[in-house]
Amino acid sequence: MDIKRIQELTKQLNQYRNEYYNLNKPSVSDKEYDRLFDELIELEIYTGLVLSNSPTQTVGYEVRSKLQKVEHPIPLKSLDKKKDIKELQKFIGDKKCLLMLKADGLTIELEYEDGELIQASTRGNSIIGEEISHNAKVFKNIPLTIPYNGHLRIAGEAVIHKNDFDIINLKLPEKDKYATPRNLAAGSVRQLNSEICSQRKVYFYSFTILECDEKLSDSKHEQFKWLIDQGFSTIYYMYGDIINELELSINRMIKIAEENFIPIDGMVLTFDSVKYSNSLGETSHHPLHSLAWKAKDESELSVLRDIEWSVGRTGVITPVAIFDIVLLDNTEVSRASLHNLSICEDLELGIGDSISIIKANMIIPQIEENFTRSNNLIIPDVCPICGGKTIIDQDNESKFLYCTNDDCSAKILKKFSHFVSRNAMNIDGLSDASLEKFINCGFLNDFSDIYNLEQYKSQIVKMDGWGSKSYNKLIQAIEKSKEVKLENFLYALGIGQLGQGGSKRLAKHFNYNIDVIMLATVNKLMDVEDFGEITANSVYSYWSNEENYQLVQRLLDIITIKEPEKKKEISNTNSLFAGKKMYCTGSFSSYKKDQLKAIVEGLGAEFTSGYAKSLDYLVVGSIKGSSKEDKAKKDGVKILSEQVFLEMIGNKN
Repeated sequence: MDIKRIQELTKQLNQYRNEYYNLNKPSVSDKEYDRLFDELIELEIYTGLVLSNSPTQTVGYEVRSKLQKVEHPIPLKSLDKKKDIKELQKFIGDKKCLLMLKADGLTIELEYEDGELIQASTRGNSIIGEEISHNAKVFKNIPLTIPYNGHLRIAGEAVIHKNDFDIINLKLPEKDKYATPRNLAAGSVRQLNSEICSQRKVYFYSFTILECDEKLSDSKHEQFKWLIDQGFSTIYYMYGDIINELELSINRMIKIAEENFIPIDGMVLTFDSVKYSNSLGETSHHPLHSLAWKAKDESELSVLRDIEWSVGRTGVITPVAIFDIVLLDNTEVSRASLHNLSICEDLELGIGDSISIIKANMIIPQIEENFTRSNNLIIPDVCPICGGKTIIDQDNESKFLYCTNDDCSAKILKKFSHFVSRNAMNIDGLSDASLEKFINCGFLNDFSDIYNLEQYKSQIVKMDGWGSKSYNKLIQAIEKSKEVKLENFLYALGIGQLGQGGSKRLAKHFNYNIDVIMLATVNKLMDVEDFGEITANSVYSYWSNEENYQLVQRLLDIITIKEPEKKKEISNTNSLFAGKKMYCTGSFSSYKKDQLKAIVEGLGAEFTSGYAKSLDYLVVGSIKGSSKEDKAKKDGVKILSEQVFLEMIGNKN
């Protein structure tokens, strides 16, 4: 009971601290806060348990020059993997087993001595890992001290919850986004600066006791209870007679993972008896007491035929795999982005290699495995477009290839393409092909030249695919773009590290005054919500560049920044949506999703970034029976069809 009270007080006091320091809206008196704080201190002293996020701790952030190597006394081996449920049933036999989530994160080891955390390390190659104690101390749920005073060594999984992953990834520039929560967790746990790890919301779920001075129960189920009493979060599991309903049990566990936003890549079966488990021994690769069942995406075999090097507007050269066509989810696939050089290195790619292709989450094609691993891929030392020198740089634990030539035609084209895109200046009629023609003809040198294209009318109307009609449409679109929201204009400029969300927050923070933004110091920029030092420096550096400054001045002589829209009054017809949380899923015949978002927000509702139990309404398009709709039914969220929603807002189609 004391342990549970500590967890409750820690959560409650942290909420009060946030209200007081960040929201300036305290919900309790100082006297009440002090009373609860004193109660927590007494319980921590009495039990010996102090959580890493306890408000009684003022753990400073620590920066390491490098991660030290650590040898594991007990190797942290992989598990044997099976795909067929029948093989799991055969494995269980007549023994009692635990069915556990196979969390998709980074395996780490924690060591305690006399109740204190003395070391945390990554799994590494199972024998040698890396010491990450400075980061473990800022995990959201690792006990810094525990009631047990002997020697204890445990293993578990460091994970970032899916909802936190989506929020973190949304704030990152496109080139820095992580493909999966596991990649983000691995990159966060291995950071040299613990402040970065702290911001990433990493959680630890223990799944086994490796060493303990005390004689514990022979039952792993009972050992998990003991770990909970010490203040640890254990991996979610089921215990008992599961062989007769194994498939049903697995489905229940998958739902548990979804409800708790825990990324998984399967399940783990392990025998409950420690004595029996140890009697089975192990191979050089895996112990024989546990088995992993991997939930896999549909995959197909193919052959890697080529690597295409695609140059982006920031100069990043992204490798794209070209392979023999495969059919996945009824779609022909022959290309997959490899994102960066680190992925190429991990897969040890070479032309002609036999590879397997999956659609991650049934959407994004990617190379799952390379069976040949010839590792003979040649990284270009010159840009494939301009012939300029390339360099390899490292960012967020990944290697990227860059073109160093500022005059690279591909970089210039992508910058223009970004500038005219829908979420930027929104100029219809300027496709990449048209932009490339205009750039090659010398019509476009910088963004301001777009607004002087009329002088080239006689040449443009004679180009292939052009004529008076398409030219007139383009000029109308250019004219329309001269009135633009400040956040769209800022995003259009292509400032490094500044995405759509950052542009909105930047404009709002400085009261939609472009002149103030251009003169803001790094310290002032860091006051913008979610702006760190890297983003602030990038924005400041952009304005400090004289060419950029003069370009913006030329553009401001041409365009007009719209006044920010005042919140619309909510009519009685639509007042039922005011203050409500809404989300839309599926495909819609009447509007695009971003248009629906604008409508929802115009009704005074909040359009959430994803599905959540706290939703008031889920609007469902033409795709029926989706997982989100199933969740909504279970969670009691009100479901509206597209037609019903349109009728409710007075737009009957």
